[in-house]
Amino acid sequence: MVKHPPQTIAEAIIEYLIKNEVNTFFIVTGENISPMVDYIEKRKEIKYYCFQHEQSAAMAAESYYRSSQGKVGAVLSMGGPGAQNLLNGICGCYYESVPCVFITGQVDTYESLDSVQTTPRQVGPQESPISKSFKYFTKYSTKLTTPRMVSEQLHLAFSAMLSNRKGPILLEVPLNIQGSNKSKFMFKHPVISNSSKLEISEELNFLRKHLKKSKRPLFLLGNGIKLSHSEDMALEMVNSIKIPFVTSWGGFDIISHDHPLFIGDIGVYGSRSGNFAIQNCDLLISIGSRLDTQQTGKDLSKFSRESYKVVVDIDPNELYKNRGLDIDMVIEGDAKLFMRQLTSVITPLDQISEWLNYVNKLKSSKESRPLNEKVLSPYEFLEELNLKLPDNSTVIPDEGNHLFWSMQSLKPNNTQKVYSNFGNASTGYALPASIGASIVNSNPIICISGDGSFQANIQELQTIKNYNLPIKIFIINNKGYGSIRQFQDSYFNSRYTATDGDDYSSPDFVKIAEAYGIKALRATKKNYKKVINLAMQEKGCILVDVIIDKNQNVTPKLEPGYALEDMSPYLTAKQIHSNMIIDMIHRDVNHYQGWKKIEE
Repeated sequence: MVKHPPQTIAEAIIEYLIKNEVNTFFIVTGENISPMVDYIEKRKEIKYYCFQHEQSAAMAAESYYRSSQGKVGAVLSMGGPGAQNLLNGICGCYYESVPCVFITGQVDTYESLDSVQTTPRQVGPQESPISKSFKYFTKYSTKLTTPRMVSEQLHLAFSAMLSNRKGPILLEVPLNIQGSNKSKFMFKHPVISNSSKLEISEELNFLRKHLKKSKRPLFLLGNGIKLSHSEDMALEMVNSIKIPFVTSWGGFDIISHDHPLFIGDIGVYGSRSGNFAIQNCDLLISIGSRLDTQQTGKDLSKFSRESYKVVVDIDPNELYKNRGLDIDMVIEGDAKLFMRQLTSVITPLDQISEWLNYVNKLKSSKESRPLNEKVLSPYEFLEELNLKLPDNSTVIPDEGNHLFWSMQSLKPNNTQKVYSNFGNASTGYALPASIGASIVNSNPIICISGDGSFQANIQELQTIKNYNLPIKIFIINNKGYGSIRQFQDSYFNSRYTATDGDDYSSPDFVKIAEAYGIKALRATKKNYKKVINLAMQEKGCILVDVIIDKNQNVTPKLEPGYALEDMSPYLTAKQIHSNMIIDMIHRDVNHYQGWKKIEE
């Protein structure tokens, strides 16, 4: 414990964070944040971790919250270029609705832009207007220019961060303010307003009538359920009402994939079973999902086109976007409250036995993927990895084709977690996110990255080594930007500009890992099962470079403009018709030659 009460504003800010249960810090230090960093070291109950890059510190803090079931972290960096490096990670927090405290230093107020009458680009060294620049991506962003404003601004910022749809906050604190006497500082606890107080009984009564008439009801479970920490309530709701469910990727791990009512995940890279189910339901109840075009497909008129759509979300801006998707009933409120109330008034439906038989038949079908006899397929590797994942493990994929392959291959049970940053979807996320999960979670942490995305934050191997974190890293290596190559196959006649060949290169990741003092292996078609076993048995950190078929695409995939039931590789019209309850959309085989070949 500190031996004396805080004397400066810097010390008072840290004490405020501690009083509000923020006691884990992610740091890249610098001169104009040094007063706070120095005081953190004096508070022995604080845990802090030093990173190589500010972007990584921010991503780790976001993942720390998600893996800890709601512990808020704080990120400290210098102002100017250090703060600018935070932007990508702050965006990740904002789009995933993750609360996080960002505090940046700044030059003294008397040598800043605030001290002059004109508008030069810069006054002090490394100065930039951080809080103004970050307002769009935060719940609250402000510069503390006088000691007397600090207490009130902290109170307002924390209240905003924790209310309704949560998100990050940013405080920009000039160096001289940090060193000022704290005599005017008063501690105030944040005031949290929450839409969960809203009464939704009228909507529930109306919904109950629709459920009694529905013959093909379906739940869509989204990330809002996880953000409200109500996974157990979702399981209770499904078990009680006995309606089948699909998930978005944000809700991918809410309920075990071996649950008898789970049909699949939906979307552009979702499962055919999940997509057929959501297209054919007559009542869709979406809970905590924003229904973006990665879930619905680009042509909104073709999405779940004959269903009565009920959408539950805490953010009214998501409910009233008015972008072409017709929503029949909007319920603004907390997911946990809605599910609790729905469970209390709805009993299992008697009229859906045919629907249950239908979705179970969908679920039993398997995707057919041709395999290369000589080169390892990512599906082969990831399906084997899925079988060897320990209970209570957390899997964090990065952005790229390996993300899509992972989501199509992993089948988490009720103790396993799978998440990524699906909103911002920044390459390089998985490695620092795995660090954030590992420092709060003693269970196995599995990082899945790609040869392209891994290089975006490769420097954090040093952070892993420094703190001896037992993360298992798998690099799915197709020696290029696979997802962009697949896009170029479809629209640019396979011209792989900037994605392959002479335009792209990657290092020997085994040698790179060994240079950081981290054990490394290489997996191929011949040895991948043995390598997976060795990696899972390793007690410390290990990196596995997985050499895969560079020509392997993601299958199935929805092409822009098509309905969710019509994914590539394309089924015949007869095959699609056999899986449809509602009328299928007529195919113009003359418009798309690929269809014509299939039908012939």
